[in-house]
Amino acid sequence: MRLSFFLALFLSLLCTCGSAQVLTVSDELTMRSDTDYSLIGKLGGQTLLLQDRSTKYLLTAYNRGMKQTWEKELELRGRNVRLLESVAKQDGTGFYLVYLFRESGRHSLQVDLYNPAGNLKDSTTLVNFGLFVSNPEDEIYRSEDDTKLVILFTDQSTKPRVIGIDLAEQKLLYDRVIEPKNFYYGEDFLQAEVANSGDLFFIIERDNFKSKRKEHRFEVHHLEAKQAAREFEVSMGDSLTYDLFWRYDNMNDRLLGGGLYTTRDFSKAEGYFTVAVDPANPTAADPRFVPFPIPLIRNVQGKKYNKKHPGIDEMSVRDVILRHDGGALLVTERNRQLERRSAASRTQVATDFGIRPLVDYHYDEVIVFAVHPDGKPHWNNILHKKQYSQDDGGVYSGFFLMENPRSLRFLFNDEIRFENTVSEYVVNGRGEFDRNSLFNTRDLDLRLRFKDGIQVAGNEMILPSETRNKLRLVKMTYEGK
Repeated sequence: MRLSFFLALFLSLLCTCGSAQVLTVSDELTMRSDTDYSLIGKLGGQTLLLQDRSTKYLLTAYNRGMKQTWEKELELRGRNVRLLESVAKQDGTGFYLVYLFRESGRHSLQVDLYNPAGNLKDSTTLVNFGLFVSNPEDEIYRSEDDTKLVILFTDQSTKPRVIGIDLAEQKLLYDRVIEPKNFYYGEDFLQAEVANSGDLFFIIERDNFKSKRKEHRFEVHHLEAKQAAREFEVSMGDSLTYDLFWRYDNMNDRLLGGGLYTTRDFSKAEGYFTVAVDPANPTAADPRFVPFPIPLIRNVQGKKYNKKHPGIDEMSVRDVILRHDGGALLVTERNRQLERRSAASRTQVATDFGIRPLVDYHYDEVIVFAVHPDGKPHWNNILHKKQYSQDDGGVYSGFFLMENPRSLRFLFNDEIRFENTVSEYVVNGRGEFDRNSLFNTRDLDLRLRFKDGIQVAGNEMILPSETRNKLRLVKMTYEGK
């Protein structure tokens, strides 16, 4: 379930004192090493978990008390199944499975619709690929309302194949090959974005390096279901851009991008930018570049502050959140990975390729920038946190962003260890925030993976907790007093 963040000022009063958090924890589920899992969502009053065991697909249901009520094996079509995506219907009446399968030596793309009880309601084969010479890589993109899905196959690095699907109608929207000039997927492709209509915006980055920065631009290929593809460019002036996101604003019918920029190199961001593009009039797009305020840079950089070349290093964009008025929030986070060799690792060969280094993961401040519809700055704020872990892929670090019409909640682990405090920042429409300590995981045996959680209601989320090879699901509900 996706909720829009409504930033009307008359709803922006911050109030956290009238709510309490209720945790409901499921029993442990032993996970095999070859198993991938995904949280489908809350359907028919129950939480559904899908386990992909390569040759077996298990659907497990939990009731409101997070007790396991049933489990069944889904019978997918054909052999050599490769599950691509599971998508819950936002009205809670069912979910789709999108997958590839092989039958009689030929590969096909399938969409199956299930009801909340895990019963197959509809099944459609959309594309027959014939024989795969190689197993293509894929990228999956969804529309905001989860009714459209686009699969990007990249078995040919210069000619990506794009398949658009209308999930609600279970029909093919388009199956086309995009052939940009002088294009190499691994270097030039930036992102794809899908509108609720099914329109696809395939975005390529051009000349984003110092020697040609005055020519830096984005090349956008616009695909529609019943029309030939159109192409337009968005010029970025003489700035270098990186770590950016594009979002399609379905309410205001425009493509909005936001990210970081520099005029020197990519080691330090000097500010942020936003650009709004009307697909019907893309030449009117006017990027707005906003340098970071000096007090903000000093606050974040501390002793690393460089008066001569001010900026913020180790910064990444995590999300762009659209406002109803056409404005946006740019959510960034400071993070870095450091490889090092310990005394023990020097004497231990982990693989045939040499010694495995230790990897330190640091996830620190979240910095949020709000902009008006014309790109002018509205407010900015720093949400301080300091997370450190080692050799865990950073899966317990970062944050979960919970949206409701009054506020944004950033939930995170204070420290990455077994006995840990879970905290939150609650940010209102004016950028005012409050920090709350919610609960301690001591004696609960929980290690919450906030980045893998899902929001299932305006006041409720489901989070996975992994301890060794044991999985538990945690439902966290905010209850007003």
